[in-house]
Amino acid sequence: MAVTGTSVFTVSRDDVINSALRLIGALGVGETPITEDYTNCSQNLNIMIKGWAKKGMPLWVTQDLSIPMVTGVYSYKLGPTATGSGSIVMARPLKIIDGTFIRDVNGNDTTLMLISRQEYNMQANKTSPGIPNQFYYDRQEANGILSVINVPVDSTSIIHAQIQRQFYDMTSGTDNFDFPEEFFQALKWGLAAEIAAEYGVSLQMIPYYETKAEKFIEESFNYSVEEASIYFTIDPQ
Repeated sequence: MAVTGTSVFTVSRDDVINSALRLIGALGVGETPITEDYTNCSQNLNIMIKGWAKKGMPLWVTQDLSIPMVTGVYSYKLGPTATGSGSIVMARPLKIIDGTFIRDVNGNDTTLMLISRQEYNMQANKTSPGIPNQFYYDRQEANGILSVINVPVDSTSIIHAQIQRQFYDMTSGTDNFDFPEEFFQALKWGLAAEIAAEYGVSLQMIPYYETKAEKFIEESFNYSVEEASIYFTIDPQ
């Protein structure tokens, strides 16, 4: 049996739109969507992808963000309109997770413990100088705020924050997806479920598309998590 020896197949934004429209019967074989179809479906596709960010931390959107510490500054804004000392202009991180640490000039690392809003608010003195050992991330609407305890006493160390970034937008018909190839099926069926009601699919058939979409979406996200052992330890607090 002959094999190609390649595994480079990919799909663009418009490929998935065409496929989803065919799936719900809104597009016949050989037909091409009109401009309004591409506009409407692209909007639905981006809304769906934004919603998928709530599903957790797939590996490819988890990355290290370096934040240089500033003497006397314990809150760092992260976002598109971030201002102030130590702030970083960037897409707002969705989450900052355990695994965040501080690295000093000698290459020594100090783990930062993630704490909740309640735990952060309960801290009696948030301005005590020292080496930070805890952090709280406040995900605001425009800019996130990373706050550390204690207050840095110098500007020689760097926070290495493990963040969940946002999925990239699909703005052009030829854009490739910010997803691995294992998600192509989920994208196709997910979009079909999103646009089914808008394109006049009968109410009896819509649950079929939704069930198939949810199946492929859950399979894809479950596949895209880190495989490692989990250890439970006593909280020193």
